[in-house]
Amino acid sequence: MMNVSIVGSGKIAKEIIKMLRTEAEGIGITSLYSHSNSPAAHQLAQENGIPTVYNDYTQLLSEDKADFLYIALVNSAHYDYVKLALLAGRNVIVEKPFCLEYDQAKELVDMARERQLYLFEAVSLLHTPNFKFVSEQLKNISPVRLVMCNYSQYSSRYDRYLKGDVAPAFNPALGGGALMDLNVYNLNAMVGLFGRPVDCHYFANRGFNGVDTSGIAVLNYDSMKAVCSAAKDCAGPSSILIEGERGTIRVVGAPNEFAEVEITKDGRTQNFRLNKYSSRLTHEFMEFSEIWERKDYSLMSHYQDLSLQVMEVLSALRQN
Repeated sequence: MMNVSIVGSGKIAKEIIKMLRTEAEGIGITSLYSHSNSPAAHQLAQENGIPTVYNDYTQLLSEDKADFLYIALVNSAHYDYVKLALLAGRNVIVEKPFCLEYDQAKELVDMARERQLYLFEAVSLLHTPNFKFVSEQLKNISPVRLVMCNYSQYSSRYDRYLKGDVAPAFNPALGGGALMDLNVYNLNAMVGLFGRPVDCHYFANRGFNGVDTSGIAVLNYDSMKAVCSAAKDCAGPSSILIEGERGTIRVVGAPNEFAEVEITKDGRTQNFRLNKYSSRLTHEFMEFSEIWERKDYSLMSHYQDLSLQVMEVLSALRQN
């Protein structure tokens, strides 16, 4: 059985806790970290049978015996918290995006490999059966010429932002914005399926503090072009459309879920729903657990290499 300590008590941490308690198999929770040590964190722990709440990260690293730490903090904190965990000899799962910059991510991956520790970035779509199915089906519609990804989701915090109340999700200094929050899923899909682009450019709508409230990333491949759009200031139908000379593949719905795949070829359309679990988060944690139990360093390294390639693209886009 794999045990996890949850570092963070925000929205995604709550989703993970619920998933681990209700759907994942063979994964336990040893503790919860909340830097504010708030009553809400203690209540969250009590409601989910989590025995210990820490507000001192150093104490957690020295006392807690979990097999993995899951870092679910604001984006700008990922690098520091992962590095401290690795220095303490701990295995880590870090929520996307890995870090704010490629150099930070490369340093952490090198540290983990030198110490033979496990380090994963939690990008839900990559571990779904539907994603792996799409990867296998590309050859049947190739060569691919155009890809259009969209993840538009009107943020629950956007109205607050318009009034000057800036949540971390809209604070560029903390790694907020549409690129790092939503478009990162589109980029993981693109790099996971097609590799790194030759070059890329980012065109953003920016708010009063410079944060990208929505934007379009244009990726240039040798024989294919892709557009990845994401928005926190408007809503629209989210999907991924892959157009090849011999057919099309459409991922229906939000790219972070890869919930349904539609393939059209030779005038015939088929729909596939191959994911096993109701939560988009379960597949990734179950695969992390299996990799750890098998000591499959090769597969872990594959996912690390993918994370680094995505971080290279993100770093380039953020400089545009």
